[in-house]
Amino acid sequence: PSLAEGISNTLLEAMATGLPVVATRVGGNPELVAEGETGLLVPPGDPEALGAALASLAADGERRRRFGAAARVRAVERFSLEAMVARYAACYTWAAGG
Repeated sequence: PSLAEGISNTLLEAMATGLPVVATRVGGNPELVAEGETGLLVPPGDPEALGAALASLAADGERRRRFGAAARVRAVERFSLEAMVARYAACYTWAAGG
């Protein structure tokens, strides 16, 4: 588990493949992971919380599937190449006064 993180490619890759994620609440992780929708966020440096989050997902297959499906949608809609290019284009258009 991370104590510090920017935007995690590992989380994005897992989400893009339809996996639910468990991550620490640091850096860009809360931007990537919608708590209780695409995965779970735990406090950094708290192995008990990490274990509990992993156990809760391991015990509930329907929740894993639901989180995984939502994670894929979030990764594609917000963080795919196409989505990022569109956001950059919008920023440049705005900066140019248009």
